[in-house]
Amino acid sequence: MPPTRISEAKGILAARLREIRSEAGLTARSLASEAGWHFSKVSKIEHAVQTPAENDIRTWCRVCDADEYVVDLIAAVRNIDSMYTEWRRLESTGLRHVQESFQRLYQGTRQFRVFQHSAVPGLLQTPGYARAHLRAVIDFRGIPDDLESAVAARIGQQEVLTGGGGKRFMFVIGEQALRTPVCGTAEMVTQLERLAEITTNVPQLSFGVIPSGTSPPIMPPENFWIYDDNQVRVDTIPGQFRIKAPTDVALYEKAFTALAGVAVYGKAARDLIEARSSALRET
Repeated sequence: MPPTRISEAKGILAARLREIRSEAGLTARSLASEAGWHFSKVSKIEHAVQTPAENDIRTWCRVCDADEYVVDLIAAVRNIDSMYTEWRRLESTGLRHVQESFQRLYQGTRQFRVFQHSAVPGLLQTPGYARAHLRAVIDFRGIPDDLESAVAARIGQQEVLTGGGGKRFMFVIGEQALRTPVCGTAEMVTQLERLAEITTNVPQLSFGVIPSGTSPPIMPPENFWIYDDNQVRVDTIPGQFRIKAPTDVALYEKAFTALAGVAVYGKAARDLIEARSSALRET
């Protein structure tokens, strides 16, 4: 459950701060005294009752002579603050708002690395595929029906693909994504044609497919998007996590590199796509 995961993150941060204090040979009272805090503040932070502010982290590390940990610890605090956003709140007025909320992030990102196992990523969806995908979300969650404006917003996001600015896009999907019948046959064929087009002559974009017969080096339980080297988005059924701790981001980068390494590209990817498209046309 997401709330439990947030509590776990707070507990991990608290334990790390307690460990840093212990390694510095300081008692909780002596740290509080050196920091100019009430003695109870250290106890609350170490028992995850109170989440430290960024300045608290800097002070803690300064007193403990552990400045080398400041960057990771501040990232952990920021991660706790923003790691989980309830879909219920985001979707309270429909899906258009959710789609539009990504615009600023997309505009500010130079390198996108995306892994999705069983569905086509939103930035590559055709209108027909996007409409069926978003319709399923609206129906499942019982949220306000703003389907057409949500589809328009999702397709509008794709302007980032051709907007210049030196952006780079790397997509890796599982072959299952070519087979998942998200939409009707005609719309699915159109979607596959779109994917075939981007396997060549799109210099700022690489598109790989992990063949179904391949044994992947890692099997992530979730889809994930890496934005530059400082943030990962993980979508779950009840909510969305934003992961910013450098060590965690690095782990997702390692996973993406491993998955990309077993994917096929160019003609080999196009052959898989066209084989599935031909099979659909024959049905």
